[in-house]
Amino acid sequence: MNFQEYLNKHGFQREDLLARLAESLELDETRSKKMETAYNAIYDVLKADPIFFSKVDFVVYPQGSKAIGTTTKPIGKDEFDLDIVVQIKDSYRNYTSSEIYNHLIRVFSNNEVYSPKLLKKNRCARINYAGDFHLDILPGCIIIPFEDKIMVPDQELASWTSSFPKGYANWFIDRAKDVREPVLLRKAFGDFVTLSEAKAEQEDLPDENIYEKEPLKRAVQLTKRYRDIFFEKKPKYKTSSIVLTTIFGELYEGEPSIYETIDNVLNRVLERYTSYEKLYESSGVYKRIKVLNPVNEDEDFTDKWDKDKEYYYQFISFIRSFKEKWEQLKNGNFGVAEDLFGSARTKTILKAQLQNLSRNGRNELEKAGLTILSGKSYVDDQGNISKDNGYPSKPNRNYGGVEYDLRAYNKKVLNKNYVAAFIQKEYLNRNFPWVKTVIIDGRLLGKGKVKPNGCKKEYEVLVEYDINKEGRKERVYVLNDSQIKFGKTPHLYPGNSLCLYYPKDLSPQLDLNFADVIPWISEWLVMYELWKKYGVWLADEVKH
Repeated sequence: MNFQEYLNKHGFQREDLLARLAESLELDETRSKKMETAYNAIYDVLKADPIFFSKVDFVVYPQGSKAIGTTTKPIGKDEFDLDIVVQIKDSYRNYTSSEIYNHLIRVFSNNEVYSPKLLKKNRCARINYAGDFHLDILPGCIIIPFEDKIMVPDQELASWTSSFPKGYANWFIDRAKDVREPVLLRKAFGDFVTLSEAKAEQEDLPDENIYEKEPLKRAVQLTKRYRDIFFEKKPKYKTSSIVLTTIFGELYEGEPSIYETIDNVLNRVLERYTSYEKLYESSGVYKRIKVLNPVNEDEDFTDKWDKDKEYYYQFISFIRSFKEKWEQLKNGNFGVAEDLFGSARTKTILKAQLQNLSRNGRNELEKAGLTILSGKSYVDDQGNISKDNGYPSKPNRNYGGVEYDLRAYNKKVLNKNYVAAFIQKEYLNRNFPWVKTVIIDGRLLGKGKVKPNGCKKEYEVLVEYDINKEGRKERVYVLNDSQIKFGKTPHLYPGNSLCLYYPKDLSPQLDLNFADVIPWISEWLVMYELWKKYGVWLADEVKH
Protein backbone atom coordinates (compact mmCIF):
# COMPACT_ATOMS: atom_id res chain seq x y z
CA MET A 1 0.00 0.00 0.00
CA ASN A 2 1.35 3.44 -0.92
CA PHE A 3 0.50 6.69 0.82
CA GLN A 4 -2.15 7.70 -1.73
CA GLU A 5 -3.97 4.40 -1.24
CA TYR A 6 -3.69 4.87 2.53
CA LEU A 7 -5.25 8.35 2.28
CA ASN A 8 -8.08 7.09 0.06
CA LYS A 9 -8.78 4.16 2.35
CA HIS A 10 -9.14 6.51 5.33
CA GLY A 11 -11.23 9.12 3.51
CA PHE A 12 -8.51 11.76 3.26
CA GLN A 13 -8.37 12.17 -0.52
CA ARG A 14 -10.23 15.50 -0.47
CA GLU A 15 -7.79 16.93 2.09
CA ASP A 16 -4.85 15.63 0.06
CA LEU A 17 -6.27 17.27 -3.06
CA LEU A 18 -6.58 20.61 -1.24
CA ALA A 19 -3.04 20.36 0.18
CA ARG A 20 -1.63 19.56 -3.25
CA LEU A 21 -3.60 22.39 -4.86
CA ALA A 22 -2.32 24.86 -2.26
CA GLU A 23 1.24 23.59 -2.67
CA SER A 24 0.94 24.08 -6.44
CA LEU A 25 0.15 27.75 -5.81
CA GLU A 26 3.56 28.30 -4.22
CA LEU A 27 6.03 30.26 -6.30
CA ASP A 28 8.17 28.05 -8.48
CA GLU A 29 11.86 27.69 -7.66
CA THR A 30 13.03 29.85 -10.58
CA ARG A 31 10.84 32.78 -9.62
CA SER A 32 11.65 32.37 -5.92
CA LYS A 33 15.38 32.57 -6.63
CA LYS A 34 14.96 35.64 -8.83
CA MET A 35 12.93 37.34 -6.14
CA GLU A 36 15.38 36.35 -3.44
CA THR A 37 18.24 37.81 -5.48
CA ALA A 38 16.29 41.03 -6.07
CA TYR A 39 15.35 41.20 -2.38
CA ASN A 40 18.93 40.74 -1.16
CA ALA A 41 20.19 43.41 -3.55
CA ILE A 42 17.97 46.07 -1.97
CA TYR A 43 19.99 46.17 1.24
CA ASP A 44 23.27 46.44 -0.66
CA VAL A 45 22.02 49.30 -2.82
CA LEU A 46 20.74 51.27 0.16
CA LYS A 47 23.82 50.61 2.27
CA ALA A 48 26.00 52.02 -0.51
CA ASP A 49 24.17 55.36 -0.39
CA PRO A 50 26.74 57.90 0.89
CA ILE A 51 24.18 60.60 1.66
CA PHE A 52 21.72 59.01 4.08
CA PHE A 53 21.33 55.24 4.41
CA SER A 54 25.00 54.49 5.04
CA LYS A 55 24.81 56.84 8.02
CA VAL A 56 21.81 55.26 9.75
CA ASP A 57 21.17 51.83 11.24
CA PHE A 58 18.46 50.03 9.28
CA VAL A 59 17.18 46.52 8.59
CA VAL A 60 15.34 45.10 5.58
CA TYR A 61 12.71 42.37 5.95
CA PRO A 62 9.71 41.02 4.04
CA GLN A 63 6.13 41.63 5.05
CA GLY A 64 2.79 40.32 3.75
CA SER A 65 2.26 36.87 2.26
CA LYS A 66 5.96 36.06 1.95
CA ALA A 67 6.48 36.69 5.64
CA ILE A 68 3.53 34.57 6.79
CA GLY A 69 3.72 31.71 4.27
CA THR A 70 0.60 32.39 2.18
CA THR A 71 2.11 33.29 -1.19
CA THR A 72 -0.08 32.52 -4.20
CA LYS A 73 0.92 32.49 -7.85
CA PRO A 74 -0.78 35.26 -9.81
CA ILE A 75 -3.18 34.43 -12.63
CA GLY A 76 -2.23 35.05 -16.25
CA LYS A 77 -0.23 38.22 -16.76
CA ASP A 78 -0.66 39.48 -13.21
CA GLU A 79 2.55 40.08 -11.32
CA PHE A 80 3.44 38.76 -7.90
CA ASP A 81 4.27 41.49 -5.41
CA LEU A 82 6.86 41.11 -2.69
CA ASP A 83 6.42 43.65 0.10
CA ILE A 84 9.61 44.79 1.80
CA VAL A 85 10.10 46.99 4.84
CA VAL A 86 13.15 49.21 5.28
CA GLN A 87 13.04 49.82 9.02
CA ILE A 88 15.28 52.65 10.19
CA LYS A 89 16.24 52.17 13.82
CA ASP A 90 15.83 55.81 14.68
CA SER A 91 12.83 57.74 15.97
CA TYR A 92 10.47 59.13 13.35
CA ARG A 93 10.46 62.38 15.33
CA ASN A 94 13.96 63.11 14.03
CA TYR A 95 12.70 63.34 10.43
CA THR A 96 9.82 64.57 8.35
CA SER A 97 7.81 61.94 6.51
CA SER A 98 8.71 63.40 3.11
CA GLU A 99 12.40 63.39 4.04
CA ILE A 100 12.49 59.61 4.53
CA TYR A 101 10.37 58.97 1.44
CA ASN A 102 12.47 61.26 -0.75
CA HIS A 103 15.74 59.64 0.34
CA LEU A 104 14.39 56.24 -0.71
CA ILE A 105 13.19 57.54 -4.08
CA ARG A 106 16.47 59.38 -4.66
CA VAL A 107 18.57 56.24 -4.22
CA PHE A 108 16.63 54.25 -6.80
CA SER A 109 16.19 57.19 -9.20
CA ASN A 110 19.96 57.68 -9.35
CA ASN A 111 20.69 54.00 -9.94
CA GLU A 112 20.91 53.05 -13.63
CA VAL A 113 19.62 49.53 -12.93
CA TYR A 114 16.61 50.54 -10.84
CA SER A 115 15.68 53.89 -12.36
CA PRO A 116 13.83 52.42 -15.40
CA LYS A 117 11.97 50.04 -13.08
CA LEU A 118 10.99 52.64 -10.47
CA LEU A 119 7.40 53.67 -9.85
CA LYS A 120 6.56 56.14 -7.08
CA LYS A 121 3.65 54.99 -4.91
CA ASN A 122 1.90 56.78 -2.07
CA ARG A 123 3.81 55.07 0.73
CA CYS A 124 6.48 53.07 -1.03
CA ALA A 125 8.84 52.75 -3.97
CA ARG A 126 7.87 50.04 -6.45
CA ILE A 127 10.60 48.28 -8.44
CA ASN A 128 8.81 46.67 -11.36
CA TYR A 129 10.31 43.63 -13.05
CA ALA A 130 7.78 43.86 -15.88
CA GLY A 131 5.64 40.81 -16.55
CA ASP A 132 7.14 38.87 -13.65
CA PHE A 133 7.03 40.46 -10.20
CA HIS A 134 7.51 43.75 -8.41
CA LEU A 135 8.99 44.81 -5.09
CA ASP A 136 7.10 47.32 -2.97
CA ILE A 137 9.66 48.90 -0.66
CA LEU A 138 8.14 50.62 2.36
CA PRO A 139 10.40 52.90 4.46
CA GLY A 140 9.70 53.53 8.13
CA CYS A 141 11.17 54.69 11.41
CA ILE A 142 10.68 53.19 14.85
CA ILE A 143 8.47 54.81 17.49
CA ILE A 144 10.06 53.39 20.64
CA PRO A 145 13.61 51.98 20.87
CA PHE A 146 13.90 48.19 20.67
CA GLU A 147 10.30 47.79 19.46
CA ASP A 148 9.14 47.07 15.92
CA LYS A 149 6.14 49.37 15.64
CA ILE A 150 6.98 51.92 12.98
CA MET A 151 5.74 55.12 11.43
CA VAL A 152 5.70 55.21 7.63
CA PRO A 153 5.41 58.21 5.32
CA ASP A 154 2.09 58.86 3.58
CA GLN A 155 2.37 61.28 0.68
CA GLU A 156 -1.36 61.89 0.36
CA LEU A 157 -1.63 62.82 4.02
CA ALA A 158 1.75 64.59 3.96
CA SER A 159 2.38 63.01 7.33
CA TRP A 160 3.28 59.82 9.15
CA THR A 161 0.98 56.83 9.61
CA SER A 162 1.51 53.91 11.97
CA SER A 163 2.24 50.34 10.93
CA PHE A 164 3.34 47.13 12.63
CA PRO A 165 4.27 44.58 9.93
CA LYS A 166 6.33 42.34 12.24
CA GLY A 167 3.58 42.32 14.83
CA TYR A 168 1.00 41.32 12.23
CA ALA A 169 3.19 38.52 10.90
CA ASN A 170 3.78 37.17 14.42
CA TRP A 171 0.04 37.35 15.16
CA PHE A 172 -0.91 35.34 12.07
CA ILE A 173 1.86 32.76 12.48
CA ASP A 174 0.79 32.22 16.11
CA ARG A 175 -2.85 31.80 15.00
CA ALA A 176 -1.79 29.24 12.39
CA LYS A 177 0.15 27.23 14.98
CA ASP A 178 -2.80 27.17 17.37
CA VAL A 179 -4.30 23.89 16.08
CA ARG A 180 -6.57 22.20 18.61
CA GLU A 181 -5.44 18.67 17.61
CA PRO A 182 -2.76 17.19 15.33
CA VAL A 183 -2.93 18.49 11.77
CA LEU A 184 -4.89 15.83 9.89
CA LEU A 185 -2.44 15.19 7.05
CA ARG A 186 0.64 15.44 9.27
CA LYS A 187 -0.86 12.77 11.51
CA ALA A 188 -1.83 10.62 8.53
CA PHE A 189 1.70 10.90 7.17
CA GLY A 190 3.21 9.91 10.53
CA ASP A 191 0.80 7.00 10.94
CA PHE A 192 1.59 5.76 7.42
CA VAL A 193 5.36 5.88 8.01
CA THR A 194 4.91 3.96 11.28
CA LEU A 195 2.70 1.40 9.53
CA SER A 196 5.21 0.97 6.71
CA GLU A 197 8.04 0.45 9.17
CA ALA A 198 6.00 -2.11 11.12
CA LYS A 199 5.25 -4.04 7.95
CA ALA A 200 8.78 -3.57 6.61
CA GLU A 201 7.30 -2.20 3.39
CA GLN A 202 9.63 -0.52 0.92
CA GLU A 203 7.71 2.39 -0.56
CA ASP A 204 8.82 5.73 -1.90
CA LEU A 205 7.53 8.29 0.56
CA PRO A 206 5.65 11.34 -0.75
CA ASP A 207 6.97 14.88 -0.41
CA GLU A 208 6.49 15.62 3.27
CA ASN A 209 6.55 19.39 2.59
CA ILE A 210 3.06 19.14 1.09
CA TYR A 211 1.67 18.13 4.47
CA GLU A 212 3.79 20.34 6.76
CA LYS A 213 2.12 23.73 6.30
CA GLU A 214 -0.66 24.52 8.75
CA PRO A 215 -4.31 24.37 7.59
CA LEU A 216 -4.85 28.10 8.16
CA LYS A 217 -2.04 29.05 5.78
CA ARG A 218 -3.25 26.59 3.13
CA ALA A 219 -6.82 27.87 3.54
CA VAL A 220 -5.72 31.44 2.90
CA GLN A 221 -3.76 30.41 -0.21
CA LEU A 222 -6.76 28.61 -1.69
CA THR A 223 -9.16 31.43 -0.79
CA LYS A 224 -6.91 33.98 -2.46
CA ARG A 225 -6.85 31.86 -5.61
CA TYR A 226 -10.65 31.71 -5.88
CA ARG A 227 -10.73 35.45 -5.05
CA ASP A 228 -8.52 36.06 -8.11
CA ILE A 229 -10.80 33.94 -10.31
CA PHE A 230 -14.02 35.48 -8.97
CA PHE A 231 -12.86 39.06 -9.47
CA GLU A 232 -11.05 38.50 -12.77
CA LYS A 233 -13.69 40.51 -14.70
CA LYS A 234 -14.24 43.14 -11.99
CA PRO A 235 -10.75 43.79 -10.57
CA LYS A 236 -11.69 47.18 -9.12
CA TYR A 237 -13.66 45.54 -6.32
CA LYS A 238 -11.30 42.66 -5.60
CA THR A 239 -11.08 42.02 -1.87
CA SER A 240 -7.53 42.65 -0.71
CA SER A 241 -5.28 39.87 0.57
CA ILE A 242 -4.79 41.58 3.92
CA VAL A 243 -8.58 41.60 4.48
CA LEU A 244 -8.97 37.90 3.63
CA THR A 245 -5.91 36.90 5.66
CA THR A 246 -7.10 38.84 8.71
CA ILE A 247 -10.64 37.43 8.52
CA PHE A 248 -9.33 33.89 8.37
CA GLY A 249 -6.87 34.54 11.20
CA GLU A 250 -9.55 36.03 13.44
CA LEU A 251 -12.25 33.42 12.75
CA TYR A 252 -9.93 30.40 12.83
CA GLU A 253 -10.69 28.11 15.77
CA GLY A 254 -7.89 25.58 15.51
CA GLU A 255 -9.43 23.32 12.86
CA PRO A 256 -6.96 20.52 11.98
CA SER A 257 -7.84 20.35 8.27
CA ILE A 258 -7.87 22.74 5.32
CA TYR A 259 -11.41 21.71 4.44
CA GLU A 260 -12.81 22.39 7.92
CA THR A 261 -10.96 25.70 8.15
CA ILE A 262 -12.44 27.10 4.94
CA ASP A 263 -15.89 25.61 5.57
CA ASN A 264 -16.17 26.99 9.09
CA VAL A 265 -14.73 30.43 8.36
CA LEU A 266 -17.15 30.89 5.44
CA ASN A 267 -20.04 29.90 7.73
CA ARG A 268 -18.92 32.35 10.41
CA VAL A 269 -18.61 35.23 7.94
CA LEU A 270 -22.08 34.58 6.53
CA GLU A 271 -23.59 34.21 10.02
CA ARG A 272 -22.20 37.61 10.98
CA TYR A 273 -23.46 39.16 7.75
CA THR A 274 -26.94 37.64 8.23
CA SER A 275 -27.20 38.95 11.79
CA TYR A 276 -26.32 42.46 10.56
CA GLU A 277 -28.94 42.19 7.81
CA LYS A 278 -31.60 41.20 10.35
CA LEU A 279 -30.59 44.15 12.53
CA TYR A 280 -31.07 46.48 9.55
CA GLU A 281 -34.44 44.95 8.64
CA SER A 282 -35.76 45.12 12.22
CA SER A 283 -34.30 48.43 13.41
CA GLY A 284 -33.03 50.23 10.33
CA VAL A 285 -29.51 50.23 11.78
CA TYR A 286 -26.83 49.67 9.13
CA LYS A 287 -23.85 47.71 10.31
CA ARG A 288 -21.21 46.05 8.18
CA ILE A 289 -18.46 43.55 8.81
CA LYS A 290 -15.34 45.43 9.86
CA VAL A 291 -11.85 44.03 9.52
CA LEU A 292 -9.48 45.78 11.90
CA ASN A 293 -5.74 45.34 12.15
CA PRO A 294 -5.40 42.83 15.02
CA VAL A 295 -2.20 44.51 16.25
CA ASN A 296 -3.46 48.07 15.75
CA GLU A 297 -7.24 48.34 16.13
CA ASP A 298 -7.20 52.01 15.16
CA GLU A 299 -6.54 50.79 11.60
CA ASP A 300 -9.59 49.60 9.66
CA PHE A 301 -8.49 47.52 6.66
CA THR A 302 -11.99 47.96 5.21
CA ASP A 303 -12.53 51.69 5.64
CA LYS A 304 -13.11 52.10 1.89
CA TRP A 305 -16.19 49.87 2.23
CA ASP A 306 -17.92 52.91 3.77
CA LYS A 307 -16.86 55.24 0.96
CA ASP A 308 -18.07 52.84 -1.72
CA LYS A 309 -20.44 50.13 -0.45
CA GLU A 310 -20.01 48.15 -3.65
CA TYR A 311 -16.71 46.85 -2.24
CA TYR A 312 -18.65 45.34 0.67
CA TYR A 313 -21.43 43.91 -1.50
CA GLN A 314 -18.91 42.33 -3.84
CA PHE A 315 -17.07 40.82 -0.86
CA ILE A 316 -20.30 39.21 0.33
CA SER A 317 -21.05 37.97 -3.20
CA PHE A 318 -17.60 36.40 -3.29
CA ILE A 319 -18.09 34.68 0.08
CA ARG A 320 -21.52 33.37 -0.95
CA SER A 321 -20.18 32.06 -4.25
CA PHE A 322 -17.24 30.41 -2.49
CA LYS A 323 -19.56 28.81 0.07
CA GLU A 324 -21.97 27.54 -2.59
CA LYS A 325 -19.17 25.78 -4.46
CA TRP A 326 -17.52 24.59 -1.26
CA GLU A 327 -20.71 22.75 -0.28
CA GLN A 328 -20.28 20.51 -3.31
CA LEU A 329 -16.95 19.27 -1.95
CA LYS A 330 -18.80 17.77 0.98
CA ASN A 331 -20.15 15.11 -1.35
CA GLY A 332 -16.74 14.37 -2.84
CA ASN A 333 -17.44 16.36 -6.01
CA PHE A 334 -13.87 17.31 -6.86
CA GLY A 335 -15.09 18.69 -10.17
CA VAL A 336 -16.02 21.95 -8.46
CA ALA A 337 -12.30 22.41 -7.75
CA GLU A 338 -11.96 23.28 -11.44
CA ASP A 339 -14.18 26.33 -10.87
CA LEU A 340 -12.49 27.22 -7.60
CA PHE A 341 -8.83 26.86 -8.50
CA GLY A 342 -8.60 26.38 -12.27
CA SER A 343 -9.23 23.41 -14.55
CA ALA A 344 -5.66 22.71 -15.65
CA ARG A 345 -4.32 22.92 -12.09
CA THR A 346 -6.99 20.56 -10.72
CA LYS A 347 -6.44 18.02 -13.49
CA THR A 348 -2.69 18.06 -12.90
CA ILE A 349 -3.18 17.35 -9.19
CA LEU A 350 -5.71 14.58 -9.80
CA LYS A 351 -3.40 13.02 -12.38
CA ALA A 352 -0.65 12.91 -9.74
CA GLN A 353 -3.06 11.20 -7.36
CA LEU A 354 -3.98 8.68 -10.05
CA GLN A 355 -0.31 7.94 -10.68
CA ASN A 356 0.17 7.07 -7.02
CA LEU A 357 -3.00 5.02 -6.88
CA SER A 358 -2.11 2.94 -9.94
CA ARG A 359 1.34 1.91 -8.72
CA ASN A 360 1.97 -1.78 -8.06
CA GLY A 361 -0.58 -2.74 -10.74
CA ARG A 362 -3.58 -1.94 -8.57
CA ASN A 363 -6.54 0.35 -9.39
CA GLU A 364 -7.04 -0.67 -13.01
CA LEU A 365 -9.40 2.21 -13.80
CA GLU A 366 -6.82 4.80 -12.77
CA LYS A 367 -4.15 2.89 -14.69
CA ALA A 368 -6.29 2.91 -17.86
CA GLY A 369 -6.97 6.61 -17.39
CA LEU A 370 -3.28 7.40 -17.11
CA THR A 371 -2.58 5.43 -20.28
CA ILE A 372 -5.12 7.58 -22.11
CA LEU A 373 -3.66 10.77 -20.62
CA SER A 374 -0.17 9.75 -21.76
CA GLY A 375 -1.23 10.59 -25.32
CA LYS A 376 -0.14 7.23 -26.69
CA SER A 377 -2.69 4.48 -26.13
CA TYR A 378 -4.02 1.46 -27.98
CA VAL A 379 -7.39 -0.33 -27.82
CA ASP A 380 -7.53 -4.07 -28.44
CA ASP A 381 -10.27 -6.13 -30.09
CA GLN A 382 -12.11 -6.45 -26.76
CA GLY A 383 -12.11 -2.71 -26.09
CA ASN A 384 -9.34 -2.77 -23.49
CA ILE A 385 -6.83 0.05 -23.26
CA SER A 386 -3.08 -0.54 -23.18
CA LYS A 387 0.22 1.12 -23.96
CA ASP A 388 1.25 -1.12 -26.84
CA ASN A 389 -1.40 -3.63 -27.92
CA GLY A 390 -4.22 -3.13 -30.39
CA TYR A 391 -5.49 -0.37 -32.63
CA PRO A 392 -3.70 2.96 -32.12
CA SER A 393 -5.91 5.66 -30.67
CA LYS A 394 -5.57 8.95 -32.51
CA PRO A 395 -5.42 12.26 -30.61
CA ASN A 396 -8.82 13.69 -29.78
CA ARG A 397 -10.56 16.19 -27.53
CA ASN A 398 -14.03 15.69 -26.08
CA TYR A 399 -16.56 18.39 -26.82
CA GLY A 400 -20.38 18.16 -26.70
CA GLY A 401 -23.17 20.55 -25.91
CA VAL A 402 -24.49 21.35 -29.40
CA GLU A 403 -24.40 19.72 -32.78
CA TYR A 404 -21.56 21.14 -34.81
CA ASP A 405 -21.70 21.62 -38.59
CA LEU A 406 -18.59 23.35 -39.87
CA ARG A 407 -20.06 23.90 -43.32
CA ALA A 408 -22.07 27.04 -43.84
CA TYR A 409 -24.26 25.38 -46.47
CA ASN A 410 -26.75 22.56 -46.64
CA LYS A 411 -27.21 20.65 -49.82
CA LYS A 412 -29.12 17.55 -50.76
CA VAL A 413 -27.10 14.44 -51.44
CA LEU A 414 -27.82 13.48 -55.05
CA ASN A 415 -25.51 10.50 -55.38
CA LYS A 416 -25.21 8.42 -52.23
CA ASN A 417 -21.92 6.78 -51.39
CA TYR A 418 -22.59 3.12 -50.59
CA VAL A 419 -19.00 1.91 -50.81
CA ALA A 420 -17.75 3.72 -47.68
CA ALA A 421 -20.06 1.79 -45.38
CA PHE A 422 -18.74 -1.57 -46.64
CA ILE A 423 -15.13 -0.41 -46.25
CA GLN A 424 -15.76 0.71 -42.68
CA LYS A 425 -17.64 -2.52 -41.89
CA GLU A 426 -14.56 -4.49 -42.95
CA TYR A 427 -12.32 -2.34 -40.71
CA LEU A 428 -14.62 -2.87 -37.72
CA ASN A 429 -15.01 -6.61 -38.26
CA ARG A 430 -11.24 -6.99 -38.41
CA ASN A 431 -10.26 -4.79 -35.48
CA PHE A 432 -13.29 -4.61 -33.16
CA PRO A 433 -15.31 -7.84 -33.32
CA TRP A 434 -17.27 -6.85 -30.22
CA VAL A 435 -19.27 -4.53 -32.52
CA LYS A 436 -21.73 -6.59 -34.63
CA THR A 437 -22.44 -4.63 -37.81
CA VAL A 438 -25.03 -4.46 -40.61
CA ILE A 439 -25.47 -2.08 -43.55
CA ILE A 440 -28.88 -0.57 -44.35
CA ASP A 441 -29.28 1.84 -47.27
CA GLY A 442 -25.67 2.99 -47.13
CA ARG A 443 -25.64 3.35 -43.34
CA LEU A 444 -23.41 1.26 -41.13
CA LEU A 445 -25.13 0.18 -37.93
CA GLY A 446 -23.42 -1.67 -35.12
CA LYS A 447 -24.21 -2.93 -31.66
CA GLY A 448 -22.18 -4.68 -28.98
CA LYS A 449 -21.10 -4.90 -25.37
CA VAL A 450 -17.79 -3.64 -24.08
CA LYS A 451 -16.15 -3.38 -20.67
CA PRO A 452 -12.83 -1.49 -20.91
CA ASN A 453 -10.24 -2.50 -18.33
CA GLY A 454 -10.96 -0.98 -14.94
CA CYS A 455 -14.61 -0.17 -15.65
CA LYS A 456 -17.15 -1.45 -13.16
CA LYS A 457 -19.84 -2.41 -15.65
CA GLU A 458 -20.28 -3.73 -19.16
CA TYR A 459 -21.79 -1.17 -21.51
CA GLU A 460 -24.14 -1.91 -24.38
CA VAL A 461 -23.26 0.42 -27.23
CA LEU A 462 -25.10 1.33 -30.45
CA VAL A 463 -23.12 2.95 -33.29
CA GLU A 464 -24.20 4.49 -36.58
CA TYR A 465 -22.07 5.75 -39.46
CA ASP A 466 -23.47 7.49 -42.54
CA ILE A 467 -20.99 9.21 -44.84
CA ASN A 468 -23.87 10.81 -46.71
CA LYS A 469 -24.85 12.95 -43.73
CA GLU A 470 -24.06 16.63 -43.42
CA GLY A 471 -21.79 17.47 -40.46
CA ARG A 472 -21.04 14.60 -38.10
CA LYS A 473 -21.25 11.26 -39.85
CA GLU A 474 -21.41 9.09 -36.73
CA ARG A 475 -23.66 8.64 -33.70
CA VAL A 476 -22.70 6.56 -30.66
CA TYR A 477 -25.13 5.74 -27.83
CA VAL A 478 -24.86 3.83 -24.57
CA LEU A 479 -28.08 1.86 -24.15
CA ASN A 480 -27.85 0.47 -20.63
CA ASP A 481 -26.89 3.41 -18.43
CA SER A 482 -29.73 5.85 -17.67
CA GLN A 483 -27.29 8.22 -15.93
CA ILE A 484 -25.66 9.06 -19.26
CA LYS A 485 -27.98 11.93 -20.05
CA PHE A 486 -27.50 15.22 -21.89
CA GLY A 487 -27.28 18.12 -19.45
CA LYS A 488 -26.18 15.89 -16.57
CA THR A 489 -23.19 14.07 -18.01
CA PRO A 490 -20.27 15.87 -19.68
CA HIS A 491 -19.53 15.54 -23.37
CA LEU A 492 -22.83 14.44 -24.81
CA TYR A 493 -24.85 15.85 -27.66
CA PRO A 494 -28.62 16.41 -27.40
CA GLY A 495 -30.19 12.99 -27.82
CA ASN A 496 -27.44 11.50 -25.61
CA SER A 497 -24.99 10.58 -28.36
CA LEU A 498 -21.39 10.58 -27.13
CA CYS A 499 -19.11 13.43 -28.13
CA LEU A 500 -15.83 11.72 -28.90
CA TYR A 501 -13.89 14.51 -30.62
CA TYR A 502 -13.96 18.25 -31.31
CA PRO A 503 -15.27 18.80 -34.87
CA LYS A 504 -13.09 21.86 -35.44
CA ASP A 505 -10.03 19.64 -35.06
CA LEU A 506 -11.01 17.92 -38.32
CA SER A 507 -11.34 19.14 -41.89
CA PRO A 508 -14.40 21.25 -42.82
CA GLN A 509 -15.99 18.14 -44.33
CA LEU A 510 -15.59 16.20 -41.05
CA ASP A 511 -14.05 13.30 -42.93
CA LEU A 512 -12.62 10.62 -40.70
CA ASN A 513 -12.13 6.90 -40.68
CA PHE A 514 -14.98 5.49 -38.59
CA ALA A 515 -12.67 2.76 -37.25
CA ASP A 516 -10.71 5.57 -35.58
CA VAL A 517 -13.84 6.45 -33.58
CA ILE A 518 -14.18 3.05 -31.90
CA PRO A 519 -11.10 3.36 -29.60
CA TRP A 520 -12.49 6.71 -28.44
CA ILE A 521 -15.59 4.90 -27.15
CA SER A 522 -13.48 2.86 -24.72
CA GLU A 523 -11.61 6.00 -23.71
CA TRP A 524 -14.86 7.92 -23.20
CA LEU A 525 -16.23 5.16 -20.95
CA VAL A 526 -13.05 5.11 -18.82
CA MET A 527 -13.17 8.89 -18.46
CA TYR A 528 -16.89 8.69 -17.65
CA GLU A 529 -16.25 6.30 -14.75
CA LEU A 530 -13.34 8.44 -13.54
CA TRP A 531 -15.63 11.48 -13.76
CA LYS A 532 -18.24 9.73 -11.62
CA LYS A 533 -15.53 8.86 -9.10
CA TYR A 534 -13.65 12.18 -8.96
CA GLY A 535 -16.01 14.75 -10.47
CA VAL A 536 -13.46 15.88 -13.09
CA TRP A 537 -13.31 15.02 -16.80
CA LEU A 538 -9.61 14.28 -16.97
CA ALA A 539 -9.16 13.79 -20.72
CA ASP A 540 -8.37 16.59 -23.15
CA GLU A 541 -11.56 18.56 -23.70
CA VAL A 542 -13.08 21.72 -25.09
CA LYS A 543 -15.29 23.41 -22.52
CA HIS A 544 -18.76 24.46 -23.65
